[in-house]
Amino acid sequence: MRHILRTFTGLCVLCILIAVTGCDRPPENSTIERNTEPGAMAGEEREASANSTTADGTETVPAEADQATDTDQPAGAEKTSEKNVPREKFTGQAAEKNDLRPTADWAPDTTGEFPIGAFNNYIEKGDLDALRKRGKLRILTDVANTDSLHRAATQQDIEIELAKQKAEILGLEPVVLIVNSFDQLIPKLIAGEGDIIANNLVPTKERAEIIDFTRPTGTTHDTLISQADVAEVKSDDKLAGKTLAVTKGTVFETRGHELASQHPGLKLEVVEKNYVELALDVSLGHIDFTIIDEQIFDLVQQFRDNLKKNIVFEREDPLTIGIRKDSPQLKAALDAAIRNIKLTNPYARHLGDLDKIKERGVLRAVTRNHPGTYFMWKGRVMGYEYELLQKFAKSLDVRLEIIVAPTHREIFTMVRDGKADVAASLLSATKARDEAGMDFGPAYMNEKVSLVGRPDEKIEKLEDLNGRSIHLLRSSSQFELLMELFAEHPELKEIKIDITLVPEDLTIPQILDRVADGDYDLTIADDITVRLEHHWRDDVVNVFDLHVEDNYYAWMVRESNPKLLEAVTKFFNDPKIVKLRQTLFHKYFDEPKRTRDEIKSLSIKGEISPFDKLVKKYADEYDFDWRLIVAQMFQESTFNPKAKSWVGARGLMQVMPDTGKQVGEKNLFDPETSVRAGLKYLNWLHRKFEDKGISPENKMWFTLASYNAGLGHVYDAQDLAEQKGWNRKVWFNNVEKAMLLLSEKKYYSKARYGYARGREPYDYVRKISQRFRTYAALLEAYQRQQEVGAINCAIASAWPDWLRSAAGPCSPALTREPNQRASLSP
Repeated sequence: MRHILRTFTGLCVLCILIAVTGCDRPPENSTIERNTEPGAMAGEEREASANSTTADGTETVPAEADQATDTDQPAGAEKTSEKNVPREKFTGQAAEKNDLRPTADWAPDTTGEFPIGAFNNYIEKGDLDALRKRGKLRILTDVANTDSLHRAATQQDIEIELAKQKAEILGLEPVVLIVNSFDQLIPKLIAGEGDIIANNLVPTKERAEIIDFTRPTGTTHDTLISQADVAEVKSDDKLAGKTLAVTKGTVFETRGHELASQHPGLKLEVVEKNYVELALDVSLGHIDFTIIDEQIFDLVQQFRDNLKKNIVFEREDPLTIGIRKDSPQLKAALDAAIRNIKLTNPYARHLGDLDKIKERGVLRAVTRNHPGTYFMWKGRVMGYEYELLQKFAKSLDVRLEIIVAPTHREIFTMVRDGKADVAASLLSATKARDEAGMDFGPAYMNEKVSLVGRPDEKIEKLEDLNGRSIHLLRSSSQFELLMELFAEHPELKEIKIDITLVPEDLTIPQILDRVADGDYDLTIADDITVRLEHHWRDDVVNVFDLHVEDNYYAWMVRESNPKLLEAVTKFFNDPKIVKLRQTLFHKYFDEPKRTRDEIKSLSIKGEISPFDKLVKKYADEYDFDWRLIVAQMFQESTFNPKAKSWVGARGLMQVMPDTGKQVGEKNLFDPETSVRAGLKYLNWLHRKFEDKGISPENKMWFTLASYNAGLGHVYDAQDLAEQKGWNRKVWFNNVEKAMLLLSEKKYYSKARYGYARGREPYDYVRKISQRFRTYAALLEAYQRQQEVGAINCAIASAWPDWLRSAAGPCSPALTREPNQRASLSP
């Protein structure tokens, strides 16, 4: 569901982390510079012919050439011939100069959401009966909603979810089409390129002349925002030299003109940049003021806490969904949905049982960002608990709303206080929690618990803990367990053990990070979490099994909600869910450790991979250094064309299926398709760093980091680097250091894209850089060897026949043993 994909307090990136050493830069005489002309991402644009018109007055419009599939055709409609549908390649949009954060015209890796230029679109201006013939409801929204990975459900998210739910009720497939700026929404609706606008429109007099609106879905007030330390703006302030920027085409523009007329000297800028971006610009000090509504302010304040409402305008504005004129059927259907689906404030207090949850239509689940529960990877929200919660909510026929607890303690308090209905976060079913008014569903895991330290630790018995420190969350089951251990072993009182309580906002993986770094001595963790860490590191290990036999994990609900507990129990005991749990366990917890040895030699033919020719072909097309791409390919798949990662990435370049769809590629296990898809995506990312004053070499490092972790985290790292006084245009020893800091709460809590396992892109880029150097050196050594061999052959041609015969066939291989591989000297 759409809103779920944007609901979190920190985004945890989980994938392959590998320790790396070596140089940061490519070898001399080896260049990774490349120049890409606009439009190169998916080839040159084709000349589009005029729109065609069908017998019923419906038009077709140009669409993405590689996106045409049977599913793109309207339900019950005949497939439109290629001849009648002019197409052009979707090329994305290069970054503009002075554009701090380019808009995301690439769709998130989610089903049913597309940049409008990447969707096989059509013109439809009819009412609900015409939409039913098409089989789709196209929901227009601007990029601000998709590019803002915020942590709590907003009214706009709920409206989009409402539209999706209603589309499904009507038998229509919901399709979210993302435009690049707010002022494109109404023109595209009128033109028939979308069916509704789910962007919380204020029904102004000017808009009402050209489109219609549903009944109000809510209300809001506009507010002038500034940095928190800026003085309150008074009515007689001149504001000379101050800048107010507002988004073109919004009611905020009208407010801006009013405010500028009241404050002489205030410079008003009306821009196409979306309102969330402008709020971030205020936070970063690039502009002084902007105007947004209170709901958007609440969204932004979740990850930028240095903003404040400087003025709240008195007028209250209704919020609506926009529809085309003369659409009474669609208006009636949407109005009915708004009346019948009761929207809920995620922070309101609701203590009701299952009947009340169904009445609200929302199941609120509290969890934490953790690689086993709830996290984001390459734009996709994932997690063992998350996938189970999705299934559970669907079984209840309600919407799932994820609430991420800012601290471990608040997992409990949010359920107790009625701010969440169920807690699902690999929670142990402890006696203390049971006695505090909680009930637990069926146990779905039983994991051993151990003391965890560094690999060189030797603890063979509890007495070896004398003089050691154990770092724990006070609210955790591990702390309860240690207290029980002390009660069962009175002799431990004679041992000096320091129990250090850590900040409650830390997660277990973050505590393990500090143990690995030597900041903490020891901690206690379950085997699941340690195994997850071993997917990318080996510097934390179980050093002593505490032999806890009853460490069961289960979902937690209030004991005053027996019907909800009954539903949870029924869900977990369903044979289909039992099987699903086994699948999910393997997916998230049983994957083998991801280690990759460095390649040390070339093949006898002088190749660095079995796919050199393919890589050269497409690297040349997009002006990338082919050796660098091979180095990246090895990092992604170790040259296995059938590789499939635990998150579903496929093939040599480990492209996600949804990303493949966006670049028009399907069979990602085919080597050529995978290489082509990977290079298309890499090229699109590379263009996001154009016109920024970044050197060609650094653009490649930023591009690789984005391929691995996503653009959002790289943008955050650039912002943080600038705040720390480091160079935002240089990756090594500058932005990469900031990327590492994004795993610390004091930094990621203020980052737009939240929590990141910064070690992954840090290692990823360094590993590829090192391997690139190795490949370049190997190839140069091989070339020299070939040249020496050619000279030797020329000399040998003057030898007597008997000597040449004794030496064997003359070839460059004369300089080495027949099966010896060219290798890099130590």
